[in-house]
Amino acid sequence: MSGTEQSIERGDLVMAVDAEGEELPRRALGGPVNGANFEVVWVCREEEWHAALREGREPDGVPWPVEDVRPRVAADATP
Repeated sequence: MSGTEQSIERGDLVMAVDAEGEELPRRALGGPVNGANFEVVWVCREEEWHAALREGREPDGVPWPVEDVRPRVAADATP
């Protein structure tokens, strides 16, 4: 695991790369964990993150391969 992957924590803004190579803005639900066959980071859409906070529940997320998730930098963030 690289240093970048290790720095991902719950609530971090991340970019998740899909099968077509498109970068999708997401929110990390935690750091890297062991999946069935490889390490994953659980992520959710920003809208789901905020809805869960408002409703007092855990966000619904999906596991994403750790090598396809990176922290978002200021240039990635949308205004």
